Amino acid sequence: MQVDELTKGYLIVASRDEIYYSWATKLLGDIKDFYPEAKVCLVTEERFLDSRADEADEILICDDNYRAKMWGMANTPWDITFYMDADMECMHEDISKVFDELDDNDMMFTGLPVDRWYIFGPTEFPGGTFTLCGAVCLYRKTPIVIEFMQDWYEYYNKQRDGSWWPDEKLYPKHLNVWDQFTLWWLTNKEEKYKDLKIEIFEDDLKWNYWSLLDRKKQPLKEDVVLLHLSCQASRKISEIKYDGLS
Repeated sequence: MQVDELTKGYLIVASRDEIYYSWATKLLGDIKDFYPEAKVCLVTEERFLDSRADEADEILICDDNYRAKMWGMANTPWDITFYMDADMECMHEDISKVFDELDDNDMMFTGLPVDRWYIFGPTEFPGGTFTLCGAVCLYRKTPIVIEFMQDWYEYYNKQRDGSWWPDEKLYPKHLNVWDQFTLWWLTNKEEKYKDLKIEIFEDDLKWNYWSLLDRKKQPLKEDVVLLHLSCQASRKISEIKYDGLS
């Protein structure tokens, strides 16, 4: 009996603000330039759609939730998905090789090591330390992983509206703005996810190189695939032209 080959594709989410749609569609085009066979799903609000989305292989319509990214991740059309924040620039043809990084893991993220705290701020709090960065995620579309993504989205919404939060002595309330906290909670405190195989990319800066990094401390290597421009940097650009790559 023939076994169907797993589908592999990319997922980009743009909600709430048109600037994210502008960046998402530019990232979509950049991926296609380096890897024309790439399958890309764009998750966005219907009000933003225009001809810039024409290169998308799949389009999912989301609402204006601040973290629609987790909703999009839970609804991926692909068996294996590489999610990327919209405010990134694809810089290298190795974007086509990212799926080789998954091995037998369920999910893979980039990290938040101590030597990068100067841009993230300390990631410690009384109850623990953030170690996973949710800016990119390579994952399998299995029932338990999709349930994880759904919980990530639902817990985050509850922590933002105040309907869920653990012990404030261990988890200061100011952390409730971060989906990083929700990610930390699910991977460290939820029993049903204890057997998930979650790893950090071996060369994680290749897949998520923050533009704010000190290039003397963390050099920008020639094979860096994704440059993360951060929303602050991206908002400084008032206009992006889309006639070709100009």
